[in-house]
Amino acid sequence: MPKKQPTAAKRARAAAREGEKYTAALRRETGGPAVPVSYSYVPVDDAGDDHVWAHVIEDCPHCPCHAARVCTDALWNKASRPTYTNGARYTEPCPCEETAKIPEPRRLTIAYMGVIKTLDAEYHRHGMLRGHLRVLGYPFRAEPADGSAGRCGMVLTRSKALRTAYDDHGDTWQITTRASVGGRPATITGWWTDTAPEN
Repeated sequence: MPKKQPTAAKRARAAAREGEKYTAALRRETGGPAVPVSYSYVPVDDAGDDHVWAHVIEDCPHCPCHAARVCTDALWNKASRPTYTNGARYTEPCPCEETAKIPEPRRLTIAYMGVIKTLDAEYHRHGMLRGHLRVLGYPFRAEPADGSAGRCGMVLTRSKALRTAYDDHGDTWQITTRASVGGRPATITGWWTDTAPEN
């Protein structure tokens, strides 16, 4: 580290020792609005335990509360709550996170049991299904361990190798046979038809 450090860098270094993130004072771009600069410190293995390098983190252009990589990679649950330049905690919900809570509609083309269909689906960027695609409308037949049968949907994971399912955004997905019928674990055995008997 250079001997002469800006005040913001010194405060960021002190915050890093406490496991926190420090947001520097506002700086003004030429002809533009004031832009907050976040300083983060990471240890450098070959420079000793007490030596750290400062890295300027790019702030998200769509929200005032997170770094760009947090909103791009949907890492809100791992990010610490930011603070204003006066040290006050930021309490408003992140607009990027709120937008991500709404599933994105997609059209999925899937080949299963020798039949190709195009179905409505939702891509989730938030919550338990983050990164997964959920098929809507319960188009599949599934059987729990007791031998009964019922309708179910399917939750797919992203796959670059398998090409049996793809959506209108160009993403490819891996089919799974695990499902749930009435809250019971079940195995998908085919497509549901209106003539299929329901036990």
